[in-house]
Amino acid sequence: MSEASETTVGEYGRFGGRYVAEAIWHPLEMVATAFEEALSDDSFVQEHKEALARRVGRPTPLTPLDSLSDNIGGGRLLLKREDLCHGGSYSANLAVAYALLAKRMGREWLVGETSTGDFGVALASIGASMDLGVRLFVGRADLEAESLNMRRIDELGGVIETVDTSKRGAKAACAEAMRYWATHSSSSLYCPSQLASPDPYPRLIQRFLSSIGTETRSQTDERGIDPEYVVAPIGSGAFGVGLLGEFIGSESTQVVGVQAGGDGQGKKHSASLTYGKPGVFQGTYSFVLQDQNGQILSPSTIAAGLRTPTVGPQHARWAQTGDAHYVTATNQESVAAVRRLARSEGIVVSLEAAHAVAYGLKLLPTLGPDQHVVVGISGSGVHELERLAKLEAEGSSE
Repeated sequence: MSEASETTVGEYGRFGGRYVAEAIWHPLEMVATAFEEALSDDSFVQEHKEALARRVGRPTPLTPLDSLSDNIGGGRLLLKREDLCHGGSYSANLAVAYALLAKRMGREWLVGETSTGDFGVALASIGASMDLGVRLFVGRADLEAESLNMRRIDELGGVIETVDTSKRGAKAACAEAMRYWATHSSSSLYCPSQLASPDPYPRLIQRFLSSIGTETRSQTDERGIDPEYVVAPIGSGAFGVGLLGEFIGSESTQVVGVQAGGDGQGKKHSASLTYGKPGVFQGTYSFVLQDQNGQILSPSTIAAGLRTPTVGPQHARWAQTGDAHYVTATNQESVAAVRRLARSEGIVVSLEAAHAVAYGLKLLPTLGPDQHVVVGISGSGVHELERLAKLEAEGSSE
């Protein structure tokens, strides 16, 4: 079975699928049908394209880092700048798609979850612009840690539902959001930020974030560049599937996903593709951090956007087939990458994106002057500056 045919049924080899309670199956099937019909509607496709330009700011630039590349020596580093999207992250691209699909389905509310707050800000912003209500489920620990973004959500008119959990990350919030949607599916659309979700969301997310990868391919072609590596940070993997998907199967470009290695000792991390085992979690079959009894382990990383015990099924499939290579970067490496990029190029990236930058910096000295590394920047780190200062003072440990 080809990769294309696997995607149409929501499965990627043995990964993916729709493992949910019966009450959610029918609402998911309705979303799948609406998604497929929308893609065959030229007016919807055009409206989506125009909204990305008008509301998100596409195309985003591919920025060469000449100063940093000269200083390190070896290859040349370029950044795909999703931090310059409306709201400061790639999340706005997905929020636009959800809002347009909700309008098409006659839904009045967007229901989702957020941990760093970036996706919540994007959903609340786009929802407000399209006269849609937005309800976001947030873990109590994230609500307290990301106060600036939560304040932005409130100002944009988003309704925040606090989930009583002391652990950071989207796990509990995802469960509550889906539980709420199961009883409100006639008036609302479930809008997960996590690629590790039941079908049709993994294929929906890949399709609606694919502009990141297609733009990158076009921009490198315009520069006469055939990159040696394309690198993206991988938590659940939504941003990564958008960027890396365009380069899967390339004979000349190596595709790399960087997960959170945490303390670097294999004890505290969020590296599901390195240390996880196949299992069902959040409605899909993929690699999951779990103990020998199948109990889900708590992920650990300084980057809230990478703090998840599982990964989307596309990445599980690509890891299995060797179409993509997955590595880790530590907390310390990521903090150092944020600082180096800020002081050499004047760009402040999120701790999530810094994991990919850290690996990109390692690659440069191994390459020649005519070889290139493209690193995807998933979001800005401006809202993390206070936390970053605290982490540096504590030695970059969680």
